[in-house]
Amino acid sequence: MTIRDELVELQKHDGILRPESAVMWARKNPKSALHGALEWDDNAAAHQYRIWQVRQLIAVHVVNEEGVRQIVSLSIDRINQGGGYREINSILASPPLREILLADALAELERMRLKYQGLVELAKVWDEVHRARTRVRRKRAA
Repeated sequence: MTIRDELVELQKHDGILRPESAVMWARKNPKSALHGALEWDDNAAAHQYRIWQVRQLIAVHVVNEEGVRQIVSLSIDRINQGGGYREINSILASPPLREILLADALAELERMRLKYQGLVELAKVWDEVHRARTRVRRKRAA
């Protein structure tokens, strides 16, 4: 079975896939694909969790008075070990970095569209995103 198959099966038990239950199941099934995908070394897992915690803290605390993030992670930074964050105003002031930020934003909006495509109430939003993507592609082609 694949990780997907295992997770889907776990979700079928009571209609909700609970991460805690999935970890417990994987622990009991060491030959499963899910078990193989998880970090079982407690020291390594603790370090990874602390990194995740810092990322969450950055998202919540490095914001302005209106709650807008002041630093962001660009896709070009996430390909490097450890990733990193850049100050938003410096990104917006740099045309190449601004282009990357825009591409990242459009990619994120596309993931949201796929996730929420069943909500007809958002159809106009996705139409506008499509128009923005088209304008960006035309600009790049010119």
